[in-house]
Amino acid sequence: MAWVDIVIPAFGREKLLEEAVRSVQQQTFEDWRLFIVDDGSATPLRCDSFAHDKRIEIIRLEKNSGPAFSRNQGASRGDSPFIAFLDSDDLWLPQKLELQLELFKDDPLLQWAHTNEVWFRNGALVRQKHIHAKQGGQFFSRALERCLISPSAVMLRRIFFEQSGGFNPAFRLCEDYEFWLRLLLVNPVGFVKDAATVKRAGEWEQLSSSREIDRYRVLALHRLWRNAPRTLSSEETILLLEEAMRKTERLVKGAQKHRNRKRLATYQAWLTLFKTLRTRPMRRSS
Repeated sequence: MAWVDIVIPAFGREKLLEEAVRSVQQQTFEDWRLFIVDDGSATPLRCDSFAHDKRIEIIRLEKNSGPAFSRNQGASRGDSPFIAFLDSDDLWLPQKLELQLELFKDDPLLQWAHTNEVWFRNGALVRQKHIHAKQGGQFFSRALERCLISPSAVMLRRIFFEQSGGFNPAFRLCEDYEFWLRLLLVNPVGFVKDAATVKRAGEWEQLSSSREIDRYRVLALHRLWRNAPRTLSSEETILLLEEAMRKTERLVKGAQKHRNRKRLATYQAWLTLFKTLRTRPMRRSS
């Protein structure tokens, strides 16, 4: 048994995948296993460049099922006490695993941790805005607006990951946003201030650039409100519903702009629901 199981969900992009795997192989901490989950690529992913490394296994899914399902599948194949994830178009700097494991060693109660990041687009360094600044702790209210944790930057204790239920496969998009909100409600996240994760974007297609992002985030917020009423405080409930209203208002404007009557009717119904729910905690507190 290795100390850390690493999961890379992959769909094509073999060259980028090879670079991601190489960044794992260059880690200063070497007691790991890597599960590459081929999420139904048109041509099965090959492992010629790293076939000699017995720590690496490719799991082939015949049907494309999305990153949430793929990550869960990869995690289920291992039995290490820690799990880390890496997207196929991202990279780790050599001390990434070592720095995170030091956090866990120093704090036995810590359940999960992420690292700071450096961003590149088409090979050029991207300056991050203040609103994207990473942090540790229990910042649920700040995480409602946008996804502030990258799957590639995260490490979790296996028992915490399994008890949380893992990623929700129903979310083909925003599965990370939905998962982190659930986790932030119950446990603060540790933070490595060093930028140990490299986020890359370029000409290749990325799910995070989809126009459906707000739609799935609203669905994630509604699911959280529905399933965690006892976990959410009154203040957190208000913040959640207000954020859901803001995102839904953008969806309404988009549907109006594109004259999509079906979507418009759906989003207007969502907005009415959130406005109605928003008044309830205020009545209880009055």
